[in-house]
Amino acid sequence: MKKLAVPFALLIAGALQGCSAGPQFFGHKDPTSCQEPGSDAWWAEKAALPPGVRQKYKKGKIWPARPRTNLPPQQFSHTYYSEHYWPLPYVCQDRESVAVLMETQTALGWQEETTLYDRHFDLNDQTLTRSGELHLQYILHVVPPERRAIYIQSTYDSALDVMRTDTVNLAMAKCSQNAGEVMVTIRDCQQIGRPAAEVQAINEMYMSTIPAPRLGSASASGSSSSDSGSTP
Repeated sequence: MKKLAVPFALLIAGALQGCSAGPQFFGHKDPTSCQEPGSDAWWAEKAALPPGVRQKYKKGKIWPARPRTNLPPQQFSHTYYSEHYWPLPYVCQDRESVAVLMETQTALGWQEETTLYDRHFDLNDQTLTRSGELHLQYILHVVPPERRAIYIQSTYDSALDVMRTDTVNLAMAKCSQNAGEVMVTIRDCQQIGRPAAEVQAINEMYMSTIPAPRLGSASASGSSSSDSGSTP
């Protein structure tokens, strides 16, 4: 009897948990799976189950109250695996999501930085202004190569957009030998900020209306106070 106790215990454990090296010993079917219990396909299906407590309905309440999955529970070996290596692999997914978000924000920032807006063009003939030429040189010579691209604010007129693109390509050919390697793209956007001429006009108006920073003399202030005191 003692010799049969160990194999019998192993058979019971295999029936309860599932055979780790092939189909189960008994004709047991998993109602939550279409695969044969213990097969490679069955284990692959069970390995995809998420860890954690399952949400159940009992005595009129949902246990636990927090949102949880209703999928079948993990196998014991998979539960041990999840607890042993926690928080892997989920921490890697969290880090990747943060990295993707930061890269998206960085890429959009460089897109704004390398855009030629309406203020960089002469609205009459769509040629680059002096500020537009300087900004183009900044893009070609200062911006890192991996971020180097030229975006042009669209005028929503295909003919004017073509004129702006030709102007930028011609200006690039004059100031850079590698102009053909820089991509030029029309972009639907709105300019951020305001032209330098407008800022200068606002500053000049502000400075012209500042009162003189002078205090009245002591005699004038004394006479005014005496006059106010002698008033009947």
